[in-house]
Amino acid sequence: MNSHTQLRRFVVFSAFLGVSAREASAAAADVDRRGLQIEGIIGGAGCIPGRAPCRQDDLILDGSTNPSFAVGAALGFRPFKWLMFGAMYRWGMFNPDYDTGPDGSAFDWGGQHTAVAFLRPILPIWRIDLGVNLGTGFARQVFHREGDDLDYSQGVPFLVGPTFDIFVTKNFFLGVEVDFIFNTQRKICEVRGNTTTCFDVDDEPTPAPTHQVIFGFHMGGVAF
Repeated sequence: MNSHTQLRRFVVFSAFLGVSAREASAAAADVDRRGLQIEGIIGGAGCIPGRAPCRQDDLILDGSTNPSFAVGAALGFRPFKWLMFGAMYRWGMFNPDYDTGPDGSAFDWGGQHTAVAFLRPILPIWRIDLGVNLGTGFARQVFHREGDDLDYSQGVPFLVGPTFDIFVTKNFFLGVEVDFIFNTQRKICEVRGNTTTCFDVDDEPTPAPTHQVIFGFHMGGVAF
């Protein structure tokens, strides 16, 4: 192979790289990353041990808090392509499987409502957004028993978790997200008929409060 052939191949390859780079740059420039952002998540929820464990072995409470379904939504604003802030809601369900003893009523279902104000720093790379959610607000964790009885714990949560999104059009993106929700409350309340009793978690075995992880497919869009 002579030097002229090598030179031609080098020029053709360099031109190809230049065209590819311009097309990639144009595709990235076509993404709209500023304005009102609306998004949702659908997936699953799992239990993380907190002041109450996810698995117990006791005469009053024997069993585990198992994973289940989760959904959520967020509404925020992106003044810059690298920053978003707004409000977020998450509903993560549990599947409690406990033996509550001869005097206890069985659990039908469990779950946690979480509403937070959040901030998301974002690293935009081409059509990809790499973000981290940081939020706090209010959470209520409920374990519903047979009839109208329930156990609940509510207080201030802290939410943190990564997001990975890719814009498939100028405004619409798809991705994945994981949210870790850490609950701070120390008390649990038991509703039995018309009577509500609240006490410290350490006083007796209880299903709540645990922490929670929510994971799933993430989708949304940017408008205005």
